[in-house]
Amino acid sequence: MIIWIELSNIKKNGKYMDNYIDLKPISKLLGMTFFIPSYQRGYRWTKEQVTDLLDDIYAFSKKKNKSEKEFYCLQPIIVKKRDRSDIDEYEVIDGQQRLTTIRILFSYLIEYHLNNESLEENYDKKLYTINYETRTDSSDFLDKIEDDPDNNIDFYHIAQAYKCISEWFNNKEKKRQVREKILNTLVLEEEDKEEEGIVQVIWYEIKDDNTNSIDTFIRINLGKIALTNAELIKALFLQERNFGNDDIAKLKQLEIAQKWDRIENQMQEENFWWFLNKEENKSSSHIEFIFDMICNSDDIKEDIGNDNNRTFRYYAYRFGNNPDHNTIKNLWSEIETKFEILLEWYLNVEWYHYIGFLIYCDRSIQEIMHFLTNDSILTKEDVTIKLIDEIKKEFKHIKWIRKDEEEDFHINLTYDSKKEDLGKFFLLFNLEYINQQSANKTLIYYFPFKSFKVGKGNKTLLAWDIEHVNSATENSLETFEDQKEWLKNAQKDITEIPQDLNQSIELFLNTSKNKDKTKEKFEALQNEIIKLAKEHDIPDDLKNCIGNLTLLDAGTNRGYGNSLFSTKRRIIIEKDKEGTFIPLCTKNVFLKYFDGNVQSQWTKEDIEAYRKILENTMAKFLPNKETE
Repeated sequence: MIIWIELSNIKKNGKYMDNYIDLKPISKLLGMTFFIPSYQRGYRWTKEQVTDLLDDIYAFSKKKNKSEKEFYCLQPIIVKKRDRSDIDEYEVIDGQQRLTTIRILFSYLIEYHLNNESLEENYDKKLYTINYETRTDSSDFLDKIEDDPDNNIDFYHIAQAYKCISEWFNNKEKKRQVREKILNTLVLEEEDKEEEGIVQVIWYEIKDDNTNSIDTFIRINLGKIALTNAELIKALFLQERNFGNDDIAKLKQLEIAQKWDRIENQMQEENFWWFLNKEENKSSSHIEFIFDMICNSDDIKEDIGNDNNRTFRYYAYRFGNNPDHNTIKNLWSEIETKFEILLEWYLNVEWYHYIGFLIYCDRSIQEIMHFLTNDSILTKEDVTIKLIDEIKKEFKHIKWIRKDEEEDFHINLTYDSKKEDLGKFFLLFNLEYINQQSANKTLIYYFPFKSFKVGKGNKTLLAWDIEHVNSATENSLETFEDQKEWLKNAQKDITEIPQDLNQSIELFLNTSKNKDKTKEKFEALQNEIIKLAKEHDIPDDLKNCIGNLTLLDAGTNRGYGNSLFSTKRRIIIEKDKEGTFIPLCTKNVFLKYFDGNVQSQWTKEDIEAYRKILENTMAKFLPNKETE
């Protein structure tokens, strides 16, 4: 069973409930009271987790030349205020382990750095309190941690963490200075901070009384599903304090929420996602792609880190402490504008294929967005020209050559060229062929980037081979079983095999295996069949030119080996019927659409006709013709 709770602003009775999100310094948590409900397990952080936290805080504290707004950020703490009249107390739905570890760290620093004097005496602050519903003694134990607690598994883990903290500090030179740095990051306010900076936490407070804490806890912890950046950013945008309490403010809030849903729905559309990406989205939200794109495009100087919450902290920084409506409006307008640009690219068939190709070539979406939008006004024709110019960079080293003055120019790509160049060339050929057919209104077709990138069943990324249409060699196959399979296919795919040759094939197929005697017989039969199929008189240089190559997924290609063209053609048709993705131009090659020759053969004339189509189609992307 999957339990899904939408944590960010939950729509109820026509409006969005005001969940609250903020970045709180640890100093703001001091004096607060937290409640750990019974459905949560006890404290269980390992030595490695404790050490990692200390290493990170210390590395941040001694970092030189920190910016004014730079801070170290802990992962989100999700809370809900308890309905108690006697005390302000927050139920901790997620973050117990972090809160408890920081509390243990305070206990150590008070004992060894403040010589058991309280925080209140030194900083006029009280420690925060953690109350445990089913482990009531744990709160007292945190105040006085014993080395060897008796028969209490929770006390044991707390004591082990305390021991780990003590050992970590003891392994540092100038321990007192290290303790001072760490303590300053935890107790000082933003306005009073020293050069060490401060530690903050992402504070996510659920305000909706109808949100069930247990269901939320299960959603977050079942499979360790963390809050996504999108959920955190949504709370930034939609919390009620941004809009006010009147009806107009509510409408503005609702408008952003509805636009958010529209963008998310479009980003969830598979063709749209795979046009912009090379890999599957692992997050539950797809709108995060736009947030990441904006974040990664900004040369913001403040260090926002590189962990999973980097994009949220980028937006939290831009929101500031008290954003006005204009700030929110401008931030949201930026998101909408970026989305509308992506959608415009997607809906324009030509741009869709050109941009999809550049992304396949590992160009980042930020780079593409920059060179297409850095000018104030671009016509559609300007955009197309810019895209073609960028694509040309992928082929700037490819030359046109001719052997003598009487020969036409040909693209200097052969089967022995870099497979990466060949793969890009034949992918772009497919895309440009579709574009040209669409421009002529012959075909309106979007290349299915998902099918090209992901295997059948959407489990693995596809590998692609550059395949000879006419086999590169006529070498005998190595095994007797492969030889028999080749001859059986020939019988199936060549309709006019002479009777005497067919009898010889049958005799061979019924022969017992004897490698020395069968090899010579097989090669003789193979040569006869190749002549019959008219595949015997193609010179090697023509076999290896682009006019005899095409793009095919590795599984199909390696499955039919050195087969005749007619056999390959049949297998391609069968695979296509089964649902295997065969690129359009590859199908056109094997169905003989490019040369107009309906015979199930692949000859020198076919190669020349196909090469001419390739070169004419791809000419605009290659340097001007020149003699090598």
